[in-house]
Amino acid sequence: MKALPLALAADPTATDLYSAIRGARVEITGEGGAFTGRILNVEIRETATPKLAAADGTAPILERQYLTVVSDAGVVRTFELTGRTGVRLLDRSVQGGLERYLETLASNHQDGLRHLTLTDSGTAAPRELRVSYISEVPVWKCTYRVLFDTAGRGTTAKSATLQGWAVIDNTVGTDWNNVQLSLIAGAPQSFVQPISQPTYSRRREIALPQEAQLTPQTHEGGLGTGTGSGMRSGSGNGYGSGAGYNVAGGVMGSLGLSTHGAVPAGQRSIASDGVHRDRLAALAESAAASPVSYEESASASIAPQITTSSFDDYFEYKLTEPVTIRKNESALVPILQAKVEVDPVTLWSPSEPQPLRALWVRNTSGLTLDRGSFSILENGNFSGQGLLDPIHPGERRLLSYAADRAVRVTPEVAAQPDSRSRQVQQITVARGVMTVRSAEVAEETYLVHNAAGDVRTVIVERPKRSGWTLDSDPRPEETSANAYRFRVVAQPGETVRLHVGERHDLRARYQLANTNEDQLLLLLRQDGNPPAVVAALQPVLAAKRHLSDLDAEVARHDNQVRDITNDQTRLRNNLQALKGTAEERALAKRYTDELNRQEDQIAQLRTEIAALRQQQQATRDALATQLESLQLDVTL
Repeated sequence: MKALPLALAADPTATDLYSAIRGARVEITGEGGAFTGRILNVEIRETATPKLAAADGTAPILERQYLTVVSDAGVVRTFELTGRTGVRLLDRSVQGGLERYLETLASNHQDGLRHLTLTDSGTAAPRELRVSYISEVPVWKCTYRVLFDTAGRGTTAKSATLQGWAVIDNTVGTDWNNVQLSLIAGAPQSFVQPISQPTYSRRREIALPQEAQLTPQTHEGGLGTGTGSGMRSGSGNGYGSGAGYNVAGGVMGSLGLSTHGAVPAGQRSIASDGVHRDRLAALAESAAASPVSYEESASASIAPQITTSSFDDYFEYKLTEPVTIRKNESALVPILQAKVEVDPVTLWSPSEPQPLRALWVRNTSGLTLDRGSFSILENGNFSGQGLLDPIHPGERRLLSYAADRAVRVTPEVAAQPDSRSRQVQQITVARGVMTVRSAEVAEETYLVHNAAGDVRTVIVERPKRSGWTLDSDPRPEETSANAYRFRVVAQPGETVRLHVGERHDLRARYQLANTNEDQLLLLLRQDGNPPAVVAALQPVLAAKRHLSDLDAEVARHDNQVRDITNDQTRLRNNLQALKGTAEERALAKRYTDELNRQEDQIAQLRTEIAALRQQQQATRDALATQLESLQLDVTL
């Protein structure tokens, strides 16, 4: 409303309206003849009404509105606005602004309604104009069932019939009569943005400085002659007549709808029923010779009439026959029937201690299976349900659907509380650096017990750990992003052990010049005291031991010098205190003799310290030369 010419709020009064149109030409009628002029002002006057006075003599105060109008001849008249007073706007611009204001108020009562005007500016002969739009509809959902017959759960893969349906909801408010239905599976990014509402970029207001001098300017050119564009242009094509898509929960379902010509519904049902009658008749003839399995009879119950195609990362199921879905109704439309490879197994993982019956399914249908729910029917009996994520053609996926109470998998308790062990593999010494390469080994055994009366194929999952690699047999049949999957076959009543070993390579580096003797001895003891390494490091250990003794001797001499220096400070303080006393002559000689003797000791100690430091430096140089020339490579 701020963009309208009239400065009116959402809920204005009559006074607000006349104040907003001050200066407008109006015609006043109701009291005498018509009076034409421009609005000067509108005011409210409070007046007492003696006729309505109370018993105590007080009269109520009433508010009256008065409109002052100035004619073209300069006559000023004031009119009281009553129910008999009429005010007609004579300025078309003011009248148009008021109409826009009222239209805006009316449009607010219809939230989400947009008025679209299509303008054809061509001057040629009449042409056909096709208009399509995208309408939001619920995401279509998939549901499947897997049919297979089992004569005992063996160890080989079997084939099964996979049937799929699409659940489609019509919530657009109108019937879909004979529409062509296209179902698109994918996972695009999508969001809602109010692009139909005006958006303004607020800019800061910067005042000009005083005495600002604005002069023409020139700007230097950039280096190089490259060109670029800020936006790429492109085009896209839809599919069907009126296609659309919607997103919910990260899964995109698209319904493309287009009306067909008038095809009699009876013809479609006859053709469809004819297909089923042919298949059922063929089954009836074969049933006379041999019993028909539940899988075969259920396979004849549906006949999906679809064509499929894929583009980019999307997959389309397009129904070849038009469908009809009334408003606020749903339809279950068959979209898939194909043979797939299934391997009945029992799945166990540490995160789910209860073993689960599962199917190891390989999608050999050639179609992309969208996410959805599924049901398992074995020999015509319901066995369980589950959920599946999108499966691409040729991809293999485990689908669990029920608990297997006949199988128990337990990790065997190791003899030692910690099943990890460290093994040193190689020790090398070069240029004063000792490198120790070792491996940390972790082992675990799983006990798989089958209490069923038939064979069980059990898939044992072991989580993958960063930095660890498998170091045992058997190898996993499949490796996922987060787990290894091992196949174990257990006969009825049998307990099978699965041993899994993992290895983690380690490497540690030590600067021998900065490692003391105790640290080196501890490292060698942890690595098993390899004889070749101990013999090669003995000269280094001896040199470090000698250098440690020299360091201790230098420290002892330094401590003696420090103690004598502190005692000299005490003697000098005593001499200072004896000045002018009777004992000065007797004690001064004694303190002076003691200071002379200590000076001789300090000189002797400093001479010995200098000699020790020379020995330290010589030992360090010899040790550095020894470490630089030491070369060792021992494999354990």
